[in-house]
Amino acid sequence: MLLGLTGGIATGKSTFMRLLAENADFTVFDADAHVHELLSSDPEVIADVIRAFALLSGPNQPIDRSALRQIVFHDSSARRRLEEMLHPRVRAEWTRLLEGCRGTNRNFLADIPLLFETGAAPYFEVTVLVAASPATQRQRLLERRLAPDIIEGMLASQWPIGQKLPLADHVVWNDGSMAELEEQAALLLDLLFASAA
Repeated sequence: MLLGLTGGIATGKSTFMRLLAENADFTVFDADAHVHELLSSDPEVIADVIRAFALLSGPNQPIDRSALRQIVFHDSSARRRLEEMLHPRVRAEWTRLLEGCRGTNRNFLADIPLLFETGAAPYFEVTVLVAASPATQRQRLLERRLAPDIIEGMLASQWPIGQKLPLADHVVWNDGSMAELEEQAALLLDLLFASAA
């Protein structure tokens, strides 16, 4: 099973990925976590980003992610430059893991926020969209203490949920409780592995 998971910002993708991984044997890839790793520990990426965005950082210091967020979510061309630096590295890592799992008949689960936007969906046998209403997304982002202008920039950086809905094989709605999300994870796993048997 090669499963691609996606959704909008603050729809609960990471939580749903964790629920799936806790209840089935998956090799897991988290694109956001890989980006964080690149920005905090890859010397080449750090140097390129600091140079491209004129960020101040001491020797061997991680990038100031808050300052970078301010730049890229206020300027779409800056966001595209950052994506051009990061996306090829992220894709190289998840395709390496996917091919390894395919070659050894292991289950692979990748959480890729821009799965549809970057044309990655055809690599996966099944795609799952974790969705929530824009109001829920905004409320969750406000709870993270993000400024309203940053929130709007983040939401604008991805396709709207409505654009992704018809592209997904399965849709999980996450406007409700954790218990409801856990139930949907269990139902999805039952469906996926019953159909694969």
